[in-house]
Amino acid sequence: MRRKKILILSLFLGISSVIFSQSVSDSVLILSLAEAKAYALANSPIIKSSALDVEAAKKKIWETTAIGLPQVSAKYSYSYIITLPEIYKQFAAMGSGGPGAQANLDDLRTSSTLDVTVSQLLFSGSYLVGLQTSRVYRNLSELSLSKSKQDLAESVTNTYLLVLISRENQRLIDSIYRNTVSLLESMKSMYAQGFIEETDVDQLQITVNNLKSTLEVVNQQTGIAERLLKFQLGCPFEQTIRLTDSLPTLAVNMADPGILLQNFNVKQQVDYQLLETQTKLMKLNLKLNQSAFLPEVAAFYQHDKNFNTKAITFTPPDLVGVQVNIPIFSSGMRLARVSQARISYEKALINQQQAEQNLQIGFEDAKAKYLASLNSYTTAQDNFKLAEKVYNRSWIKYREGTISSVELTQVQNQYIQSQTNYFNALLELNKARTKLEKMLVPVELNK
Repeated sequence: MRRKKILILSLFLGISSVIFSQSVSDSVLILSLAEAKAYALANSPIIKSSALDVEAAKKKIWETTAIGLPQVSAKYSYSYIITLPEIYKQFAAMGSGGPGAQANLDDLRTSSTLDVTVSQLLFSGSYLVGLQTSRVYRNLSELSLSKSKQDLAESVTNTYLLVLISRENQRLIDSIYRNTVSLLESMKSMYAQGFIEETDVDQLQITVNNLKSTLEVVNQQTGIAERLLKFQLGCPFEQTIRLTDSLPTLAVNMADPGILLQNFNVKQQVDYQLLETQTKLMKLNLKLNQSAFLPEVAAFYQHDKNFNTKAITFTPPDLVGVQVNIPIFSSGMRLARVSQARISYEKALINQQQAEQNLQIGFEDAKAKYLASLNSYTTAQDNFKLAEKVYNRSWIKYREGTISSVELTQVQNQYIQSQTNYFNALLELNKARTKLEKMLVPVELNK
């Protein structure tokens, strides 16, 4: 009976897994470029991990804040004295039952006490610096999250376009391959009837073989590009996706030179703010080492309760006090630490100034690369259109018998090469533009 239940459960789990995999593969994820970026930001494991870092930083602020708030602790202890000291026997002889009366020695052997202590930090330089540091650390984690989002949006944009280009390239190569195969079959029939030479057939067979090999490579590249996009989106590889933005529409948007007129504010750029935040951390580290020269002051209240009223105890039931820790002499160790922290802070300031200049130069370089990519794309686009016209006319001429198969093959190779150049130029234009767009995205940090 038990084996029967296990078998039924196994079949149920197997059927459930099949249904789940089918539901994933049967559902179609329809995405425009904007929707793809939004989907990735909501589902990418990288973004989820960075968001958890921000939450952890917020909890760290409260952890640091709680150090300066009242602290309450309790301690319970029970003890039994196996061998009573002589002084205990003398106290027992003096018992409370009147002159000559003795207390019970067993009452003196046990002790059950509860200590409750309430403490409050009054002043600590390291605590004040630590509180500021935790807030800066939260800002650093938020900046890291913003940078991760920008990097992911850039990657999704590039891969989205790569998938569209791969699919379009796949379609064009497949069309050329099918047309050439059809032409090869016609030429074989003409050769069988003695109208053409065998060399013409062999020449076209070589072209078909090369096209078939190229098509297989393009198919593999398309599959890899689609899996890369799914990975960036955070969806399973079995998920079917349909991209709604067309390649011509995206190409028009990428070729808009209006982006070159936008102003660049280096201090609102995420990389600059990351360095600025790290400089703040170095400054706080300097303050932390300087605070080591200051005293720490704390107040406390302690209540002691002994549940054995007959036990001998010298601990007062209520105690109030103030504790002051004063650093006096460390043989120059604290001074050395302050000097090292000051050097690190000065280096951070230098790096921040250099980063500001490098980012400004990088923006100008990004503009120049975008403009160069735009010119290359325009040229490649014109050449591709011309090569397509030549290719279509050559097919007509070949059917009319005015050009040979060798000439048709040359024109075909020229067309494929111009197509490759066009797609590569489009990819480079997209990379240059997305990099420029990322540098122009301002990041407002909660101070």
